[in-house]
Amino acid sequence: MQTMLLSILGLALLGTLHAQDSIPVQADFQQDKLTGRWYSIGLASNSNWFKEKRHLMKMCTTIISTTAEGNLEVTSTYPKGDQCVTRNSLYTKTEQPGRFSYTSPRECSASVGQPRTCSLPCCPCFCLVADLELRAELCPMFPTGWGSKHNIHVVETNYDEYALVATQISKSTGPSTMVLLYSRTKELSPERLEMFTQFSREQGLTDDEILILPQTDKCMADAA
Repeated sequence: MQTMLLSILGLALLGTLHAQDSIPVQADFQQDKLTGRWYSIGLASNSNWFKEKRHLMKMCTTIISTTAEGNLEVTSTYPKGDQCVTRNSLYTKTEQPGRFSYTSPRECSASVGQPRTCSLPCCPCFCLVADLELRAELCPMFPTGWGSKHNIHVVETNYDEYALVATQISKSTGPSTMVLLYSRTKELSPERLEMFTQFSREQGLTDDEILILPQTDKCMADAA
């Protein structure tokens, strides 16, 4: 059973790596020019959470800064109900300028240390063993948990107006694709919006998986 599950994960990883090869990256990428404040203008995704939350989504703000190690610290603030929620992510640089990786720290929702009693399909039960060395051996792709792995590509940007970012996501429930359109202001030209829509379609996303985010003033000041 363990061998079969790992084989399936291996095939999924190969498929994700192939998809990464087909995503372009901004030529002569200049990381320092990407830092600063951005507004999310468009979001496209074929993930289940997008389908469930699409009707609630609004424009949000993102602050990008560079760490001492040369990685990107990404802080997004967005409205959720009556509150403003801030999410911090660390995008680790790769050997290719303009491409980054990020691993969600989420653990399986079943209890760690109960490998034979978990019933949720979030991950194979054997990946919940408390012994970290054994878990690393049984689950080489997710030695510390069953979070999602994000491969991020800065596809195209002119730094002072817009940035198009594509992300391939690998997780236990299967791979997904996400495309984000950022802007330095709350509005972009119809030509930029069409570029985002067309690129999303080229990644296999359908029109009902592509959204131009509604503008809002909520939580904008919180990200200042």
